[in-house]
Amino acid sequence: MKRVFISVGEISADNYAGELIKRLPEIEWVGITGPKMREAGCKSIDTIEHMAVVGITEVVPKYFQLRRTFKKSVEKLKKGVDLLVVVDYPGFNLKLLKEAKKLGIKTVYFIAPQVWAWGRGRVRKIVEYTDILIAIWPFELDIYKPYESKSFKIEYVGHPILDIIKTEESRDSFREKLGIHKSKKIFGLFPGSRENEIKHLLPVMLEASELISRVDKSVHFVIPATENVRRIIEKMIEGIRIPVSLATKDKFNYPNYETMNNAFFSIITSGTATLEASIFTNPFVVVYKVSPVTYILGKLLVKIPYISLPNIVAGEEIVKELIQNDCTPLNIANWSLRYMLDNDLYIKTKIDLKEKVKNRLGEKGAIDRVAKIIRRELGYELV
Repeated sequence: MKRVFISVGEISADNYAGELIKRLPEIEWVGITGPKMREAGCKSIDTIEHMAVVGITEVVPKYFQLRRTFKKSVEKLKKGVDLLVVVDYPGFNLKLLKEAKKLGIKTVYFIAPQVWAWGRGRVRKIVEYTDILIAIWPFELDIYKPYESKSFKIEYVGHPILDIIKTEESRDSFREKLGIHKSKKIFGLFPGSRENEIKHLLPVMLEASELISRVDKSVHFVIPATENVRRIIEKMIEGIRIPVSLATKDKFNYPNYETMNNAFFSIITSGTATLEASIFTNPFVVVYKVSPVTYILGKLLVKIPYISLPNIVAGEEIVKELIQNDCTPLNIANWSLRYMLDNDLYIKTKIDLKEKVKNRLGEKGAIDRVAKIIRRELGYELV
């Protein structure tokens, strides 16, 4: 049996990797895992619960943990694997790719860093340390094609997000499980999947929600909560003076997606969730806030005018971004109400999300195409 080491650093990557592992049961998988990967049978040397962090100053407290995990990963590579697959998370994974190359291990980069937004200097490192780069955006071909050689290839598969979006509940069932009356409008709050994001952004979202509920008393707020952050969120909403429910794994197989599907409107932390929500075409505003140092450095590095994936894909601001100093309860409430009360703006946003984002993500089947590439690289079959 072939052995593959796989390295991910956050929840969205865990979702993709978990689906990939399910499609390749003939392989022995080991690596840095999330819950979906462990459910699919991947053995774990460490977990993303210890790894997930955003920002430059935010990474400092986890430095020694990340260093220990890296050391364990390299030791595992030295014991012998047939292939290294890394998913995004460039700060960690580029170093791991470099070590694998030294050991003569074949490498696959699935979901490359967003060098088109920032970190263009990483292109040469990716090319140097990667045998097969699997692109999920068509424009990545333009970036990497000039570097193709005998030792580096790029293959485009489309976006895997279309393969993992799932819902099972009817709208009535969703409301029934959360005890929400039919007369209420469901408003989604998505504070992120990382503990530091939630602690920074959920209080701001909750303050904005109180302002919104003063204007529109028919709103019921829903927060999807993964198990690793559920207790944190439960504690933060204790005593809150607005109608709010948690959508959790014990009630729904896909709490995030069920909430997105049912939400009339949402406030969403910048990240993969904004792209996922675009597929459901229900409007939202994007929020984000990091430490001042991280923000200043980010402004210097980022080369595009937007930070949210829907706006990047569309090439224009189709959903409002409220970032850093603009990310205040009053601003969030005002913009949310503007979308909710202006029917023309609301309908236009729904159409834009469908035509300028969802329809540009390629065709379903990306993860099946990735599985075929990995089988080929391991010598199981020809593509």
